[in-house]
Amino acid sequence: MFSFPFHSHVYIINISFDSLANRSSIDRKRHSEMDMTRRVTRNQNDDVASTSKTIKTDDVRPWSYLNHDMLLLVMMQLGVIDFIAFSGVCKSWRSVALSNRKSFMASKPPMLTCISGELNKDKKFRLEDHEGRKFKTINPHSVDWYYKGLTSCYLILFRQNTKEYRLVNPIIRHELIFPPIPWETDYRTRFVLVFSPSISKMVFVVLAQKQIWFSIADEGTWNHVSSFDLKFCRDLHIFKGKIYTVDMNNFNLCEFRLNPEPKVTLLETKNLPEDPRIQFPQLVSCGENLYLMGSSVYAEKFNVFKLDFGEMEWVNFEDTRDECGFFLSEEEYSAAVKPELWADPWSHYEAFDIDNGGEHEKILFSAIRGWYFPHECENVNLIEES
Repeated sequence: MFSFPFHSHVYIINISFDSLANRSSIDRKRHSEMDMTRRVTRNQNDDVASTSKTIKTDDVRPWSYLNHDMLLLVMMQLGVIDFIAFSGVCKSWRSVALSNRKSFMASKPPMLTCISGELNKDKKFRLEDHEGRKFKTINPHSVDWYYKGLTSCYLILFRQNTKEYRLVNPIIRHELIFPPIPWETDYRTRFVLVFSPSISKMVFVVLAQKQIWFSIADEGTWNHVSSFDLKFCRDLHIFKGKIYTVDMNNFNLCEFRLNPEPKVTLLETKNLPEDPRIQFPQLVSCGENLYLMGSSVYAEKFNVFKLDFGEMEWVNFEDTRDECGFFLSEEEYSAAVKPELWADPWSHYEAFDIDNGGEHEKILFSAIRGWYFPHECENVNLIEES
């Protein structure tokens, strides 16, 4: 139920979105059949003849006739699950949803996600929000495809017999297919999907077999950078238009640029304080800040460090004034999220301290199944090409 001021009145709308699509089609039919029904009666009363006319109209207007400003106010209060149903009610509502989808998604907190299904059946994709509402869909034509991770809200699927990658965004219903890979994939393979403004195409970048590979959408080929040994590098992350990976031995960064020509540059950083023995480093970012996070081999410690780009030094998180939450998943696609997207909705979920967090308490959220980040769904990872 939503209550909000509009034109000096208070409107209270109680909507069941699961039934609105059916209701909308019924309303349209009723509106055409019962546009106006007129019944005229004449009453005679002694010497005085009076004529009265009663006009009965269809008093239930179609949902599509609701004011767009009102629809927008209602829509922005919905969760992602109800938003999906909202956008399917009618053409008018879908238009409002599509034109405001970016701002809507940017305001929504992380969601739990799960990919399931047998190898010989299509994969099932499930989302669950912080109120326990669930969205389930079957990913068509996903037989024999293995789930490998997530990038920019795209599910990464891999088919072993053809060596192809398929990227599917279940929210905006868009997919990309990339050609057979010329290397052997393993658990250390990392991915990032970016957009190149110079060619106006998506580019799939992969860290595998000690090299960075990339494929431009619709071109059907893979290229790699062979001048740099990335044997000990882990993770791929885009930050401020640049793609980074991190060396797990010394925590130096390597920067990858696609244009004007593919190139990897080493960025040396000062040693981490107190050697946290991070075995599984991950790069995440929030706003203007880049972070390194990870755990020791048995996960008895979990630490976060912020990169001071001026000094090229990793700084203990407890020495920062940053406010953000860290969402860690088993698939190792994680994120740092600003507090307005998680502080209240996630207060009833179990949260953990990070070991070097100092006064920053309960800012780590861990999920075995994985997280889905709606605020990234409409963000195009635009790479810098200067």
